Amino acid sequence: MKKDNIYREAREKYNENSETPLNREEAADRLHISGATLGRYETGENAPNPEVVFSMSKVYENPVLRRKHCSTCCLIGKEDHPYSAPKTLFESGYGLINANRVLEKFKTELFEVLADGIVDKNEIIKLREIIPQIKSVQKLLSDIEIEIEKHSLRYDIDK
Repeated sequence: MKKDNIYREAREKYNENSETPLNREEAADRLHISGATLGRYETGENAPNPEVVFSMSKVYENPVLRRKHCSTCCLIGKEDHPYSAPKTLFESGYGLINANRVLEKFKTELFEVLADGIVDKNEIIKLREIIPQIKSVQKLLSDIEIEIEKHSLRYDIDK
């Protein structure tokens, strides 16, 4: 039984949706690495560096691969950005519209903290309580960005 591997899965997903699927050697050629190197990435023997993952995300038209890589292979990503599947563009956009009240509350509380130029213990506690809400808004923005990039790659539109 094959062990889950985000790099192999990304290539396989690309192949499911592409008119021109890539075998391992063809993918490696487009990534400017050897087929053996790609094989080691796809079996989990080695981990690709961030530049290769970035190239994979472009070649496989899968910007989510970067998020998965960072949240599984990087200590900072594991801690600060645990992976969760991105929401659809509709879900993210709707969620962001609904997040307006959270942002209004945050703005009010931030103004209160900044008013005297001093951050006291109670203000730190207050700010720490709203960080999860702000992170959820950040995740929605990231999901929207991923969806836009995914569609841009499909239509070959540069940033």
